[in-house]
Amino acid sequence: MLPSGPMPDEQPGLRPRLAHATRRLAAQHEYLDALLATTRRALERSTPSEAREALHAFRGALDAHFSLEEQVHFPALHGLDPARTREIEVLVLEHRALRDRLLVLEGKVGREPRDGVARDFVDLGAALRDHESREERLFGVAGSPDPI
Repeated sequence: MLPSGPMPDEQPGLRPRLAHATRRLAAQHEYLDALLATTRRALERSTPSEAREALHAFRGALDAHFSLEEQVHFPALHGLDPARTREIEVLVLEHRALRDRLLVLEGKVGREPRDGVARDFVDLGAALRDHESREERLFGVAGSPDPI
């Protein structure tokens, strides 16, 4: 359970900042979800070159998002509740796995049938949405004033 008493002096306002970050995180996830749909359409309808460009753009957005989480959000969460270390480590490992899956997909474009690549991308999107939901729940609990 997260601490409900006052925060240490070296971390004043961490809980409200984390609550704000949680709202921003949800908005970023919505953006990535929209980009997932756009990228999927490109994979289904575009030339291999355009499909590769769409995947590359999606990977750039995903890398930027993961970097923000790993460098800012996760350390803040850890500072608030070090007992969440294992959960954070699992999320970081999932980031790596999702990045790896995306790189594999990029290599398939133009070499494998486009419907199979699009289907694999849909599967990756489902895994990403599940991952996002767990992140939002974890941050929601940590950012709430009176965690359960």
